[in-house]
Amino acid sequence: MRADKVIVFSVVRNPEMYIRCVSGNHFLKGCVLEKVDNSADNQPVTKRYNDFLDSLEEDCWVVLCHEDWEVKESLYDRVKGLDPSFLYGPVGVFVEERKSVDIIVPMGYVEQSTKDGRRRIVIKGKEPEGRVDTFDCQCLIFHSSLVRNNSLRFDENLSFDMYVEDFCANAFERFGIMSRTIRIECHHHSAGKLSGSFRNSILYVREKYRRSRKRYATIVGHLSTFGGDASRPVFKWKRIPWVLLRYKLAR
Repeated sequence: MRADKVIVFSVVRNPEMYIRCVSGNHFLKGCVLEKVDNSADNQPVTKRYNDFLDSLEEDCWVVLCHEDWEVKESLYDRVKGLDPSFLYGPVGVFVEERKSVDIIVPMGYVEQSTKDGRRRIVIKGKEPEGRVDTFDCQCLIFHSSLVRNNSLRFDENLSFDMYVEDFCANAFERFGIMSRTIRIECHHHSAGKLSGSFRNSILYVREKYRRSRKRYATIVGHLSTFGGDASRPVFKWKRIPWVLLRYKLAR
């Protein structure tokens, strides 16, 4: 058994996009590609991910990525030497608690556009690598032993949005598992308006973590927060890209 095996798993509804970004991507050489066709019954992504985790019978690195997430350098070389005690992703945020205010700090890097390549932007955080509280759902990386030893699973009440943010928060709240962004060139072919599903998911995690002493945030949209003291003023990091500055905080 290869201790450094890397499995890339995706839930696929658009086969052409999956071929373009994942199965036809030469930067995934050395990785094992697995997928589930979700175009027929359209099960929640969280259920598909949990079913995949339940099926794992070996120690390996796991990359859970959207069908429209495209890596632009060798993913295998970047992942195989990571410390297996952390969760990883390309882009995320942490909340810096100061004396009287909270500061939302983005970390990592990702190019982003619509699926046809228009509205191309770059989301660039304070640093390319470092600690975060949560990642965006586009990509999550971890070692299978970390998930197995702590019985971590995705919350299936979150069907499409906020499920990775919740996964990270739950791992930290229950087991003290930390998250870190890694420096990796990638492109997420997804952009658009926030849906009602996103707003409902934010309300759900706010209720779920309402007794948490720690405040969490998401990099999506207007950088909404959950957990912690909601009465404390919250500001965005002063150098956050203009594309995110146009959104006002929900708190």
